[in-house]
Amino acid sequence: MLESHNVSRHMRGYQHDFITKSKAVTDPRSRARKAPKVLEVLARHTTQALSTFVALDVGCSSGMLTSYLAPHFKSIVGLEFDTLSIFSATSDVRRKVKLVQGDGLFLPFKDGSFDLVICAQVYEHVPDDRLMALEIHRVLREGGIVFFSGPNWLFPIEPHYYIPFLHWLPPEVANKLLHVLGHSEPYYERSRHYWGLKQLWADFVIVDAAPDVLAWRWSEVSWLRRLVLATLVSYGRRFSHSCQTLTGCSLRSELHRHE
Repeated sequence: MLESHNVSRHMRGYQHDFITKSKAVTDPRSRARKAPKVLEVLARHTTQALSTFVALDVGCSSGMLTSYLAPHFKSIVGLEFDTLSIFSATSDVRRKVKLVQGDGLFLPFKDGSFDLVICAQVYEHVPDDRLMALEIHRVLREGGIVFFSGPNWLFPIEPHYYIPFLHWLPPEVANKLLHVLGHSEPYYERSRHYWGLKQLWADFVIVDAAPDVLAWRWSEVSWLRRLVLATLVSYGRRFSHSCQTLTGCSLRSELHRHE
């Protein structure tokens, strides 16, 4: 099922056709691995049965991850701004998930509509992450939960291009570097450091689930990669308190709305 809503224009603009820039969002194996981790974090950190959740997935792309999560919730809506991404949804996804084309900065839902909002690896791709956080707070019921994950600016490896220090450069310099390396578009992503992320979600009680994610990651990698991971975790913890993957750090948290 697909519904369309008018979307707004912003000074910075949106990142269009992101589905063509990220292999992970269209990789069934990647989405199938990610879904159980999201569900496990939620199950560990909430007393409410997942089957009772009315959920929203903000920035769902083609809805692949959303469709893997759908059977575990009472209902779930996938929201995506990018036209190409949402129209790339398969017929199987459309059968399982209600997809809405809309603006994450002006969510087309009433106040208190959802028990759970999933915002995974999205905040760095929107024009105004604070406005998005405020909108998520608005559409959550009192005591609702946000599953959030995203890159940490302090980690030295840029997680989208895997270029060291790219996100630390002034925008004009980052743009020139990408051009020299053969990329046709300017550098769009804007991330926050750990404390900036805590400020972004200041309206919520933050429960850091990074240790759970690290445990899963540890069990999945070879001994050589474990050595690399241990080094990165040590570095990441020193500067950001939370490391998500081999290449980047994040605050992966369950955020409880203040009542």
